[in-house]
Amino acid sequence: MTSASIPLEKSQPETAVGQPSRAADARLIVGRVAERSVQSKRWASLVIVLVAMATYFNSLGNYFLMDDFWHLHEAVETPWSALLQPWQYSGEDFKAYWFNEQRLHNVRGEGFFRPVVTLLYKLAGAAFGLDAWGYHLINIVLHALASLAVFAIARLMFPRRWVAVAVALIFATHPSHAEAVQWVAANADAAMGCFFLASFAAFGWWLRQRRPWQYAGAVVAFAAALCSKESAIVLPAVLLAYEFYRAHVAGECRPRPGDLAARHAVFWVIAAAYLLMHVRTFAGISAMNEGGRYLHSPFSATFAPFILFNMSYELLHLLVPFPLFPIDPGELIQKTGGWPVTLVCAAVLAAIWFGTRRVMGHLRGWSFFLLFTVLTLAPTFPILVAQRFLYVPSLGFCLMLGALLERADDSGWLAQQWPRLNLSRRGLVMAAVGLVVAGYAVVTMFLNLMWSFPSNYVRQQIAAIRRELPAPPRGSSLYLLNLWPPAFGMEFMLPLLYQNPTLDVQVLTIRPKILPMNSVQPPNALVRFFAECLPDHIGPTRTETRWDGSETLRVSIEGGRFMRSLIEEVYPAAAEAQRQGARIETPRFTAEVVRADEGGVQELAFHFRSTDPPPVVLNMRNGQTIRVR
Repeated sequence: MTSASIPLEKSQPETAVGQPSRAADARLIVGRVAERSVQSKRWASLVIVLVAMATYFNSLGNYFLMDDFWHLHEAVETPWSALLQPWQYSGEDFKAYWFNEQRLHNVRGEGFFRPVVTLLYKLAGAAFGLDAWGYHLINIVLHALASLAVFAIARLMFPRRWVAVAVALIFATHPSHAEAVQWVAANADAAMGCFFLASFAAFGWWLRQRRPWQYAGAVVAFAAALCSKESAIVLPAVLLAYEFYRAHVAGECRPRPGDLAARHAVFWVIAAAYLLMHVRTFAGISAMNEGGRYLHSPFSATFAPFILFNMSYELLHLLVPFPLFPIDPGELIQKTGGWPVTLVCAAVLAAIWFGTRRVMGHLRGWSFFLLFTVLTLAPTFPILVAQRFLYVPSLGFCLMLGALLERADDSGWLAQQWPRLNLSRRGLVMAAVGLVVAGYAVVTMFLNLMWSFPSNYVRQQIAAIRRELPAPPRGSSLYLLNLWPPAFGMEFMLPLLYQNPTLDVQVLTIRPKILPMNSVQPPNALVRFFAECLPDHIGPTRTETRWDGSETLRVSIEGGRFMRSLIEEVYPAAAEAQRQGARIETPRFTAEVVRADEGGVQELAFHFRSTDPPPVVLNMRNGQTIRVR
């Protein structure tokens, strides 16, 4: 049969009659290659999604925490018809805190315009009610989609598909994303990141393939990113920088200004219109945070060292993913002076620059990766440092690692370093990728576990409150003493859980210490470690309560000061509420400052007015929920 087949093939004459047969064979081969490529891409996408979701699987059991409660309340209060209206944000939102600076001074913000976030909460509420796991699941799905967008971006920059997969897996597991993915209130960062990266990917592929739907998708995704969070405003600058990076890597001339204007005008027009619409909003947000530590004024003399500190701190976190503590550079600058902080941070940034240049210097276009990180971080520089701000900027770091992997694959550097492993050059590089991804995933899951402690502790406290007060009558008052700082916002959740919007929840005092959770517990090694990072907020405290008659409750504290919790520094307590002899009137009680010094308030007296039904006072001290009235 073999010998018969040879003459049959040779009998085909080299004429035009045989050409269609060869063309058909060529098309068949191309079709098979394309089919295998599509199948390979699908398998790669499936692996990326599974790894991204598995890394955060252990966060599904976490509860709500802090800002989550306010967002849940706002979502319930916002009807579907008002989905595109901004959420008003003012001191009245914290009227349960009688010492709130903004409420006492009647400061109002213009609101956050984040309709995508509103929609996510509304959909989650319709599907899951108040079950926290459903809200966590939505964040995880957003992260998986963002990881797919990273895969698409990496395919633009690296010809080898396995390198693009490695970049996406590193992004999917990088520990800097733990806060943005597992914290429900950070869904603004997760949603913005998903749409931001999708817009970047769509625009990049449009430049390569020129399909109209890709450009339209980039524009729509950019609009959705802006409707998720304000920091998406830097995308037009990123796309412009990418154009120059692309030309540089290809060895082409710089893009002509006219061509750039034609391709990018839509993005810049949308960004300009967005800024004009939000001038009042930004001013309102600034006014709301004046006097606190969340925002740093650009007109302050310490603004430059503040920015340098934030940039250094966050870039170091991408290199070495240690837990990010909310360290306030303003306090550090006040203690050490602006120039020492500026010089140290400048030295750190210079070391990062020269170190990156030494490692990446032989690779064309590497500076775009670092520029991407700095550009996307820039909107957050005036804000108190937080891990969630690194969600999009981390892509630049992941792309750097991808470039190094490609270089290692080409040069065989790993094979030269470990010849005894007897693996191929490609095998060694992929084994290194596997170790990095596995290590990142383990660290991320550990961070998810760390977040589970405060969130589930708050869940236990809410459950204890509901056991102590099974069914409060309509119009009743619930007063909370020594609220644990991460439970800030709990007052929004309780009326939702009781399905009683008339329930008035008031926070009388916030415990100034975050750790230990049980204040009477002696500090262990972990608590001592955290105390080095947050000395004012870690350590044991002791509070005492006593009644003077039936209407006056006295509260005192040792080992700390009221009005000095981390929450009250971010959202500051009114200065007039911290002076000895001060009296603050509220509709149902009067708060009197009995003893105070420069460090804060030591003793308070609350004079309650007679109400029907009578108020319920719960002491949350030492992790317990004790009814004191």
